[in-house]
Amino acid sequence: MTSSRLFTWRQVLIYTTVFVGVVIIIQRVLRYVSEHVVAFDNPYYWPVSIFGPRFPSLRDVVVAAAVIAAFFLFCRILEVKRFDIALLIVFGVVLIAGLNFIHGLDIGYYAPIAGDARTGVLIPYTLDGQEYFHDALKITDPVDFFRRYNDIQPTLHMHGHTHPPGAVLTFYVLTKLFRDPAIIAFVIMVLATIPTIFFFYRLVRTELSEETARYMAFLLVLLPAVQIYYLASIDALIVALLTGVLYLFCFGKGYRSAAGAIVLLTASFLLTFVSLFILPVLVGFDLIVRRSLKRSLIVVGGMVGVHVLFYVVAGYDAWHSFRNASLHENPNGFMLFVDPVNYLFTRIEDIAEILFFFGPFLLILLIRGFKSKFRLLPIADLQQRPLLVLTVLGCLSLLGMYAVGAWRTGETARACAYIYPYLLFPVGYYLEDAEVGHSGRLQLAALVFLQSVGMQVFGTYHW
Repeated sequence: MTSSRLFTWRQVLIYTTVFVGVVIIIQRVLRYVSEHVVAFDNPYYWPVSIFGPRFPSLRDVVVAAAVIAAFFLFCRILEVKRFDIALLIVFGVVLIAGLNFIHGLDIGYYAPIAGDARTGVLIPYTLDGQEYFHDALKITDPVDFFRRYNDIQPTLHMHGHTHPPGAVLTFYVLTKLFRDPAIIAFVIMVLATIPTIFFFYRLVRTELSEETARYMAFLLVLLPAVQIYYLASIDALIVALLTGVLYLFCFGKGYRSAAGAIVLLTASFLLTFVSLFILPVLVGFDLIVRRSLKRSLIVVGGMVGVHVLFYVVAGYDAWHSFRNASLHENPNGFMLFVDPVNYLFTRIEDIAEILFFFGPFLLILLIRGFKSKFRLLPIADLQQRPLLVLTVLGCLSLLGMYAVGAWRTGETARACAYIYPYLLFPVGYYLEDAEVGHSGRLQLAALVFLQSVGMQVFGTYHW
Protein backbone atom coordinates (compact mmCIF):
# COMPACT_ATOMS: atom_id res chain seq x y z
CA MET A 1 0.00 0.00 0.00
CA THR A 2 1.33 3.40 -0.94
CA SER A 3 1.82 6.14 1.63
CA SER A 4 1.78 8.99 -0.86
CA ARG A 5 -0.55 11.94 -0.43
CA LEU A 6 -3.59 12.45 -2.63
CA PHE A 7 -2.58 16.02 -3.52
CA THR A 8 0.73 17.82 -3.75
CA TRP A 9 0.92 21.04 -1.74
CA ARG A 10 1.01 22.93 -5.03
CA GLN A 11 -2.27 21.28 -6.02
CA VAL A 12 -3.77 22.12 -2.62
CA LEU A 13 -2.92 25.77 -3.16
CA ILE A 14 -4.19 25.81 -6.75
CA TYR A 15 -7.45 23.96 -6.05
CA THR A 16 -8.21 26.10 -3.00
CA THR A 17 -7.50 29.33 -4.85
CA VAL A 18 -9.56 28.33 -7.88
CA PHE A 19 -12.45 27.11 -5.73
CA VAL A 20 -12.61 30.29 -3.66
CA GLY A 21 -12.01 32.46 -6.70
CA VAL A 22 -14.82 30.88 -8.71
CA VAL A 23 -17.23 31.28 -5.78
CA ILE A 24 -16.32 34.96 -5.37
CA ILE A 25 -16.59 35.68 -9.10
CA ILE A 26 -20.01 34.04 -9.39
CA GLN A 27 -21.12 35.80 -6.19
CA ARG A 28 -20.14 39.21 -7.58
CA VAL A 29 -21.69 38.53 -10.99
CA LEU A 30 -24.99 37.45 -9.43
CA ARG A 31 -24.96 40.44 -7.11
CA TYR A 32 -24.48 42.77 -10.09
CA VAL A 33 -27.26 41.05 -12.06
CA SER A 34 -29.70 41.20 -9.15
CA GLU A 35 -28.96 44.88 -8.49
CA HIS A 36 -28.70 46.21 -12.05
CA VAL A 37 -30.33 43.80 -14.50
CA VAL A 38 -33.18 41.81 -12.95
CA ALA A 39 -34.09 41.52 -9.29
CA PHE A 40 -34.21 38.12 -7.62
CA ASP A 41 -33.69 36.54 -4.20
CA ASN A 42 -29.91 36.63 -4.01
CA PRO A 43 -28.19 36.08 -0.64
CA TYR A 44 -25.40 38.58 -0.06
CA TYR A 45 -22.93 35.83 0.80
CA TRP A 46 -23.99 33.47 -2.00
CA PRO A 47 -24.16 30.50 -2.05
CA VAL A 48 -24.64 30.33 1.74
CA SER A 49 -28.15 31.65 2.20
CA ILE A 50 -28.34 32.32 5.94
CA PHE A 51 -24.95 33.46 7.13
CA GLY A 52 -23.23 36.24 9.01
CA PRO A 53 -19.47 36.93 8.90
CA ARG A 54 -17.62 37.23 12.19
CA PHE A 55 -14.15 38.21 13.31
CA PRO A 56 -12.87 35.73 15.92
CA SER A 57 -11.76 36.83 19.36
CA LEU A 58 -8.63 35.52 21.06
CA ARG A 59 -10.83 33.08 22.97
CA ASP A 60 -12.31 31.77 19.69
CA VAL A 61 -8.84 31.22 18.23
CA VAL A 62 -7.73 29.34 21.34
CA VAL A 63 -10.77 27.06 21.19
CA ALA A 64 -10.23 26.45 17.47
CA ALA A 65 -6.56 25.65 18.04
CA ALA A 66 -7.47 23.21 20.82
CA VAL A 67 -9.99 21.44 18.57
CA ILE A 68 -7.46 21.22 15.72
CA ALA A 69 -4.90 19.72 18.11
CA ALA A 70 -7.53 17.22 19.29
CA PHE A 71 -8.31 16.36 15.68
CA PHE A 72 -4.72 15.40 14.87
CA LEU A 73 -4.48 13.41 18.10
CA PHE A 74 -7.71 11.60 17.21
CA CYS A 75 -6.38 10.83 13.72
CA ARG A 76 -3.26 9.27 15.22
CA ILE A 77 -5.28 7.16 17.64
CA LEU A 78 -7.74 6.08 14.94
CA GLU A 79 -4.92 4.97 12.66
CA VAL A 80 -3.51 2.80 15.45
CA LYS A 81 -6.98 1.43 16.31
CA ARG A 82 -7.83 0.92 12.61
CA PHE A 83 -10.63 3.51 12.78
CA ASP A 84 -12.61 1.63 15.43
CA ILE A 85 -16.27 2.62 14.99
CA ALA A 86 -16.94 3.19 18.70
CA LEU A 87 -13.92 5.48 19.01
CA LEU A 88 -14.85 7.18 15.75
CA ILE A 89 -18.30 8.02 17.13
CA VAL A 90 -16.87 9.42 20.36
CA PHE A 91 -14.29 11.52 18.53
CA GLY A 92 -16.89 12.73 16.04
CA VAL A 93 -19.16 13.91 18.86
CA VAL A 94 -16.26 15.70 20.56
CA LEU A 95 -15.21 17.47 17.36
CA ILE A 96 -18.74 18.68 16.57
CA ALA A 97 -19.25 19.88 20.14
CA GLY A 98 -15.84 21.54 20.18
CA LEU A 99 -16.16 23.41 16.90
CA ASN A 100 -19.56 24.78 17.86
CA PHE A 101 -18.11 25.92 21.17
CA ILE A 102 -16.03 28.39 19.15
CA HIS A 103 -19.22 30.49 19.19
CA GLY A 104 -19.64 30.03 22.95
CA LEU A 105 -22.62 28.48 24.72
CA ASP A 106 -25.06 31.30 23.96
CA ILE A 107 -24.67 31.47 20.18
CA GLY A 108 -23.30 27.97 19.64
CA TYR A 109 -25.71 25.95 21.79
CA TYR A 110 -28.65 28.02 23.05
CA ALA A 111 -29.51 30.13 20.01
CA PRO A 112 -30.04 27.24 17.53
CA ILE A 113 -32.65 25.73 19.87
CA ALA A 114 -34.22 28.68 21.64
CA GLY A 115 -33.06 31.78 19.77
CA ASP A 116 -35.04 34.13 17.57
CA ALA A 117 -33.44 35.50 14.41
CA ARG A 118 -36.56 37.22 13.06
CA THR A 119 -35.16 40.67 13.81
CA GLY A 120 -31.82 39.86 12.19
CA VAL A 121 -30.15 39.72 15.60
CA LEU A 122 -29.37 36.27 16.96
CA ILE A 123 -30.91 36.16 20.45
CA PRO A 124 -29.26 33.42 22.52
CA TYR A 125 -32.31 32.42 24.59
CA THR A 126 -35.90 33.60 24.54
CA LEU A 127 -39.21 32.04 25.54
CA ASP A 128 -41.00 33.88 22.76
CA GLY A 129 -39.32 32.86 19.50
CA GLN A 130 -39.81 31.10 16.20
CA GLU A 131 -38.26 27.66 16.74
CA TYR A 132 -39.77 24.20 17.29
CA PHE A 133 -38.76 24.61 20.93
CA HIS A 134 -41.12 27.56 21.36
CA ASP A 135 -44.04 25.72 19.77
CA ALA A 136 -43.29 22.71 21.98
CA LEU A 137 -43.48 24.84 25.14
CA LYS A 138 -47.14 25.56 24.36
CA ILE A 139 -48.18 21.90 24.16
CA THR A 140 -50.22 20.74 27.16
CA ASP A 141 -51.43 17.42 25.72
CA PRO A 142 -49.17 15.77 23.09
CA VAL A 143 -51.83 13.23 22.09
CA ASP A 144 -54.36 15.99 21.47
CA PHE A 145 -51.68 17.97 19.58
CA PHE A 146 -51.20 15.00 17.23
CA ARG A 147 -54.93 14.45 16.79
CA ARG A 148 -55.68 18.08 16.02
CA TYR A 149 -52.48 18.82 14.14
CA ASN A 150 -54.21 19.67 10.88
CA ASP A 151 -56.02 22.51 12.68
CA ILE A 152 -53.03 23.55 14.80
CA GLN A 153 -50.44 23.53 11.98
CA PRO A 154 -51.31 26.97 10.49
CA THR A 155 -50.90 28.56 13.94
CA LEU A 156 -47.32 27.34 14.41
CA HIS A 157 -44.19 29.36 13.75
CA MET A 158 -42.37 29.24 10.41
CA HIS A 159 -40.46 26.00 11.00
CA GLY A 160 -43.24 24.02 12.62
CA HIS A 161 -45.74 25.19 10.01
CA THR A 162 -43.87 23.47 7.18
CA HIS A 163 -43.30 20.15 8.97
CA PRO A 164 -45.40 17.20 10.14
CA PRO A 165 -46.25 16.96 13.86
CA GLY A 166 -43.21 14.85 14.75
CA ALA A 167 -40.85 17.84 14.51
CA VAL A 168 -42.51 19.81 17.30
CA LEU A 169 -43.34 16.67 19.30
CA THR A 170 -39.65 15.67 19.24
CA PHE A 171 -38.81 18.94 20.95
CA TYR A 172 -41.71 18.46 23.34
CA VAL A 173 -40.21 15.17 24.50
CA LEU A 174 -36.67 16.57 24.69
CA THR A 175 -37.90 19.63 26.58
CA LYS A 176 -39.71 17.45 29.11
CA LEU A 177 -36.61 15.28 29.57
CA PHE A 178 -33.88 17.92 29.61
CA ARG A 179 -35.48 21.38 29.60
CA ASP A 180 -32.18 23.23 29.09
CA PRO A 181 -31.78 24.23 25.39
CA ALA A 182 -28.01 23.65 25.39
CA ILE A 183 -28.43 20.09 26.67
CA ILE A 184 -31.16 19.50 24.08
CA ALA A 185 -28.77 20.69 21.34
CA PHE A 186 -26.10 18.25 22.51
CA VAL A 187 -28.55 15.34 22.81
CA ILE A 188 -29.84 15.91 19.28
CA MET A 189 -26.28 15.84 17.99
CA VAL A 190 -25.46 12.58 19.77
CA LEU A 191 -28.72 10.91 18.73
CA ALA A 192 -28.07 11.88 15.11
CA THR A 193 -24.32 11.23 14.95
CA ILE A 194 -24.35 7.64 16.21
CA PRO A 195 -26.79 6.14 13.65
CA THR A 196 -25.46 8.31 10.81
CA ILE A 197 -21.92 6.98 11.27
CA PHE A 198 -23.06 3.40 11.88
CA PHE A 199 -25.42 3.10 8.91
CA PHE A 200 -23.08 4.92 6.53
CA TYR A 201 -20.24 2.62 7.55
CA ARG A 202 -22.45 -0.41 6.92
CA LEU A 203 -23.44 0.97 3.51
CA VAL A 204 -19.86 1.49 2.36
CA ARG A 205 -18.80 -1.90 3.72
CA THR A 206 -21.21 -3.67 1.36
CA GLU A 207 -18.82 -3.01 -1.54
CA LEU A 208 -15.56 -1.70 -0.19
CA SER A 209 -13.07 -2.97 2.37
CA GLU A 210 -13.50 -2.71 6.12
CA GLU A 211 -10.63 -0.21 6.30
CA THR A 212 -12.11 2.05 3.62
CA ALA A 213 -15.60 1.85 5.12
CA ARG A 214 -14.40 2.93 8.54
CA TYR A 215 -12.32 5.78 7.15
CA MET A 216 -15.20 7.01 4.99
CA ALA A 217 -17.42 7.11 8.09
CA PHE A 218 -14.82 9.33 9.74
CA LEU A 219 -14.68 11.53 6.64
CA LEU A 220 -18.45 11.96 6.70
CA VAL A 221 -18.43 13.35 10.23
CA LEU A 222 -15.72 15.89 9.29
CA LEU A 223 -17.82 17.52 6.54
CA PRO A 224 -18.69 21.19 7.15
CA ALA A 225 -22.41 20.43 6.86
CA VAL A 226 -22.11 17.87 9.69
CA GLN A 227 -19.74 19.91 11.85
CA ILE A 228 -21.89 23.04 11.55
CA TYR A 229 -25.47 21.76 11.45
CA TYR A 230 -25.48 18.50 13.41
CA LEU A 231 -25.57 20.36 16.72
CA ALA A 232 -29.19 21.30 17.45
CA SER A 233 -30.66 20.84 13.95
CA ILE A 234 -33.54 18.42 13.52
CA ASP A 235 -32.24 17.91 9.97
CA ALA A 236 -29.43 15.87 11.53
CA LEU A 237 -32.00 13.40 12.87
CA ILE A 238 -33.57 13.26 9.42
CA VAL A 239 -30.21 12.42 7.83
CA ALA A 240 -29.74 9.62 10.38
CA LEU A 241 -33.18 8.17 9.68
CA LEU A 242 -32.88 8.33 5.90
CA THR A 243 -29.39 6.78 5.98
CA GLY A 244 -30.81 3.97 8.09
CA VAL A 245 -33.69 3.47 5.66
CA LEU A 246 -31.22 3.31 2.78
CA TYR A 247 -29.11 0.60 4.40
CA LEU A 248 -31.98 -1.56 5.67
CA PHE A 249 -33.88 -1.33 2.40
CA CYS A 250 -31.00 -1.86 0.00
CA PHE A 251 -28.80 -4.31 1.87
CA GLY A 252 -30.78 -5.64 4.81
CA LYS A 253 -31.96 -9.23 4.66
CA GLY A 254 -35.38 -10.64 5.31
CA TYR A 255 -38.55 -9.18 6.73
CA ARG A 256 -36.93 -7.86 9.91
CA SER A 257 -34.87 -5.37 7.94
CA ALA A 258 -37.94 -4.47 5.87
CA ALA A 259 -39.86 -3.84 9.08
CA GLY A 260 -36.97 -1.69 10.36
CA ALA A 261 -37.00 0.29 7.11
CA ILE A 262 -40.75 0.86 7.49
CA VAL A 263 -40.31 2.12 11.06
CA LEU A 264 -37.46 4.51 10.16
CA LEU A 265 -39.21 5.71 6.99
CA THR A 266 -42.41 6.38 8.93
CA ALA A 267 -40.45 8.25 11.59
CA SER A 268 -38.75 10.38 8.92
CA PHE A 269 -42.12 11.27 7.38
CA LEU A 270 -43.33 12.37 10.80
CA LEU A 271 -40.39 14.80 10.97
CA THR A 272 -40.36 16.17 7.42
CA PHE A 273 -42.07 15.88 4.06
CA VAL A 274 -38.63 16.13 2.48
CA SER A 275 -38.45 12.36 3.09
CA LEU A 276 -40.18 12.12 -0.30
CA PHE A 277 -36.62 12.41 -1.64
CA ILE A 278 -35.83 8.80 -0.81
CA LEU A 279 -38.86 7.16 -2.46
CA PRO A 280 -37.55 7.40 -6.07
CA VAL A 281 -34.18 6.15 -4.77
CA LEU A 282 -35.74 3.04 -3.23
CA VAL A 283 -37.92 2.27 -6.24
CA GLY A 284 -35.06 2.91 -8.67
CA PHE A 285 -32.71 0.67 -6.69
CA ASP A 286 -35.29 -2.10 -6.70
CA LEU A 287 -35.75 -1.85 -10.47
CA ILE A 288 -32.07 -1.57 -11.43
CA VAL A 289 -30.37 -3.85 -8.91
CA ARG A 290 -33.06 -6.33 -7.82
CA ARG A 291 -35.14 -6.22 -11.02
CA SER A 292 -38.23 -6.35 -8.81
CA LEU A 293 -40.56 -3.94 -7.01
CA LYS A 294 -41.46 -6.35 -4.22
CA ARG A 295 -39.42 -4.68 -1.48
CA SER A 296 -40.51 -1.19 -2.56
CA LEU A 297 -44.14 -2.21 -2.34
CA ILE A 298 -43.61 -3.69 1.10
CA VAL A 299 -41.66 -0.79 2.61
CA VAL A 300 -43.41 2.16 0.95
CA GLY A 301 -46.78 0.43 1.30
CA GLY A 302 -46.06 -0.23 4.96
CA MET A 303 -45.23 3.43 5.58
CA VAL A 304 -48.40 4.56 3.80
CA GLY A 305 -50.40 1.98 5.76
CA VAL A 306 -49.14 3.36 9.07
CA HIS A 307 -50.16 6.86 8.02
CA VAL A 308 -53.60 5.59 7.03
CA LEU A 309 -53.82 4.07 10.51
CA PHE A 310 -52.87 7.43 12.01
CA TYR A 311 -55.76 9.00 10.09
CA VAL A 312 -58.30 6.36 11.03
CA VAL A 313 -57.35 6.12 14.71
CA ALA A 314 -56.18 9.64 15.54
CA GLY A 315 -57.44 11.85 12.71
CA TYR A 316 -54.02 13.06 11.56
CA ASP A 317 -54.20 13.59 7.78
CA ALA A 318 -50.65 13.57 6.38
CA TRP A 319 -51.76 14.60 2.89
CA HIS A 320 -53.64 17.61 4.24
CA SER A 321 -50.60 18.56 6.33
CA PHE A 322 -48.35 18.25 3.27
CA ARG A 323 -50.65 20.48 1.23
CA ASN A 324 -50.71 23.03 4.04
CA ALA A 325 -46.91 23.08 4.18
CA SER A 326 -46.62 23.38 0.39
CA LEU A 327 -49.06 26.28 0.33
CA HIS A 328 -47.07 28.04 3.03
CA GLU A 329 -43.82 27.60 1.06
CA ASN A 330 -45.32 28.57 -2.31
CA PRO A 331 -48.52 30.55 -1.62
CA ASN A 332 -48.81 31.76 -5.22
CA GLY A 333 -48.32 28.38 -6.88
CA PHE A 334 -45.50 26.74 -8.81
CA MET A 335 -42.52 29.11 -8.72
CA LEU A 336 -41.48 28.45 -12.32
CA PHE A 337 -44.78 29.92 -13.54
CA VAL A 338 -45.26 32.76 -11.04
CA ASP A 339 -41.63 33.84 -10.55
CA PRO A 340 -39.38 32.23 -13.21
CA VAL A 341 -36.36 34.45 -12.50
CA ASN A 342 -36.27 33.53 -8.83
CA TYR A 343 -36.91 29.92 -9.77
CA LEU A 344 -33.84 29.80 -12.01
CA PHE A 345 -31.40 31.53 -9.68
CA THR A 346 -32.52 29.78 -6.50
CA ARG A 347 -32.12 26.40 -8.24
CA ILE A 348 -28.51 27.35 -9.00
CA GLU A 349 -28.08 28.50 -5.39
CA ASP A 350 -29.46 25.22 -4.02
CA ILE A 351 -26.91 23.15 -5.93
CA ALA A 352 -24.05 25.56 -5.32
CA GLU A 353 -24.48 25.57 -1.53
CA ILE A 354 -24.27 21.78 -1.35
CA LEU A 355 -21.09 21.76 -3.45
CA PHE A 356 -19.59 24.64 -1.48
CA PHE A 357 -19.98 22.75 1.80
CA PHE A 358 -18.60 19.62 0.12
CA GLY A 359 -15.39 21.47 -0.70
CA PRO A 360 -12.91 21.38 -3.58
CA PHE A 361 -10.94 18.25 -2.65
CA LEU A 362 -13.86 15.90 -2.13
CA LEU A 363 -15.44 17.31 -5.27
CA ILE A 364 -12.32 16.41 -7.28
CA LEU A 365 -12.24 12.89 -5.81
CA LEU A 366 -15.98 12.51 -6.46
CA ILE A 367 -15.43 13.29 -10.14
CA ARG A 368 -12.41 11.00 -10.36
CA GLY A 369 -14.20 8.09 -8.72
CA PHE A 370 -17.34 8.56 -10.77
CA LYS A 371 -15.46 8.77 -14.08
CA SER A 372 -13.31 5.73 -13.36
CA LYS A 373 -16.25 3.50 -12.49
CA PHE A 374 -18.39 4.61 -15.40
CA ARG A 375 -15.49 4.17 -17.78
CA LEU A 376 -14.84 0.63 -16.60
CA LEU A 377 -18.43 -0.47 -16.10
CA PRO A 378 -20.97 -0.81 -18.96
CA ILE A 379 -24.35 0.79 -18.30
CA ALA A 380 -26.00 -2.63 -18.58
CA ASP A 381 -23.90 -3.92 -15.66
CA LEU A 382 -24.55 -1.07 -13.24
CA GLN A 383 -26.23 -3.43 -10.80
CA GLN A 384 -22.75 -4.76 -10.05
CA ARG A 385 -21.99 -1.42 -8.39
CA PRO A 386 -25.04 -0.71 -6.19
CA LEU A 387 -23.40 2.21 -4.37
CA LEU A 388 -22.76 3.92 -7.71
CA VAL A 389 -26.40 3.30 -8.61
CA LEU A 390 -27.40 4.95 -5.34
CA THR A 391 -25.24 8.00 -6.11
CA VAL A 392 -26.92 8.45 -9.48
CA LEU A 393 -30.41 7.90 -8.07
CA GLY A 394 -29.82 10.22 -5.11
CA CYS A 395 -28.57 13.06 -7.29
CA LEU A 396 -31.41 12.65 -9.79
CA SER A 397 -34.02 12.55 -7.03
CA LEU A 398 -32.65 15.71 -5.42
CA LEU A 399 -32.49 17.51 -8.76
CA GLY A 400 -36.07 16.44 -9.37
CA MET A 401 -37.14 18.02 -6.09
CA TYR A 402 -35.34 21.21 -7.04
CA ALA A 403 -37.10 21.12 -10.40
CA VAL A 404 -40.54 21.13 -8.74
CA GLY A 405 -39.59 24.20 -6.70
CA ALA A 406 -38.48 22.83 -3.33
CA TRP A 407 -36.19 24.98 -1.16
CA ARG A 408 -37.11 28.39 -2.45
CA THR A 409 -34.78 30.00 0.11
CA GLY A 410 -31.68 27.83 -0.15
CA GLU A 411 -30.32 26.40 3.13
CA THR A 412 -29.65 23.17 1.27
CA ALA A 413 -26.40 22.24 3.03
CA ARG A 414 -28.53 21.83 6.16
CA ALA A 415 -31.92 20.81 4.81
CA CYS A 416 -30.47 18.47 2.15
CA ALA A 417 -27.55 17.11 4.17
CA TYR A 418 -28.86 13.60 3.50
CA ILE A 419 -27.29 13.85 0.01
CA TYR A 420 -23.71 13.84 1.32
CA PRO A 421 -23.49 10.06 1.92
CA TYR A 422 -24.45 9.57 -1.74
CA LEU A 423 -21.74 11.99 -2.86
CA LEU A 424 -19.14 10.18 -0.76
CA PHE A 425 -19.69 6.73 -2.31
CA PRO A 426 -17.61 7.52 -5.46
CA VAL A 427 -14.94 9.04 -3.21
CA GLY A 428 -14.73 5.71 -1.41
CA TYR A 429 -14.34 3.91 -4.75
CA TYR A 430 -11.45 6.19 -5.67
CA LEU A 431 -9.66 5.86 -2.34
CA GLU A 432 -9.88 2.07 -2.48
CA ASP A 433 -8.65 1.84 -6.07
CA ALA A 434 -5.79 4.27 -5.33
CA GLU A 435 -4.76 2.21 -2.29
CA VAL A 436 -4.39 5.36 -0.22
CA GLY A 437 -2.25 4.93 2.88
CA HIS A 438 -1.83 6.77 6.18
CA SER A 439 -0.43 10.00 4.69
CA GLY A 440 -3.17 10.25 2.09
CA ARG A 441 -5.92 9.58 4.62
CA LEU A 442 -4.54 12.14 7.04
CA GLN A 443 -4.13 14.77 4.33
CA LEU A 444 -7.68 14.39 3.03
CA ALA A 445 -9.21 14.33 6.50
CA ALA A 446 -7.21 17.42 7.47
CA LEU A 447 -8.22 19.34 4.34
CA VAL A 448 -11.90 18.58 4.90
CA PHE A 449 -11.81 19.33 8.62
CA LEU A 450 -9.83 22.55 8.24
CA GLN A 451 -12.51 23.83 5.87
CA SER A 452 -15.04 23.14 8.65
CA VAL A 453 -12.84 24.98 11.15
CA GLY A 454 -12.44 27.99 8.86
CA MET A 455 -16.17 28.19 8.21
CA GLN A 456 -16.95 28.04 11.93
CA VAL A 457 -14.28 30.55 12.94
CA PHE A 458 -15.28 33.19 10.39
CA GLY A 459 -19.02 32.61 10.08
CA THR A 460 -22.27 32.36 12.01
CA TYR A 461 -25.01 30.06 10.70
CA HIS A 462 -28.62 30.02 11.89
CA TRP A 463 -32.03 29.00 10.64
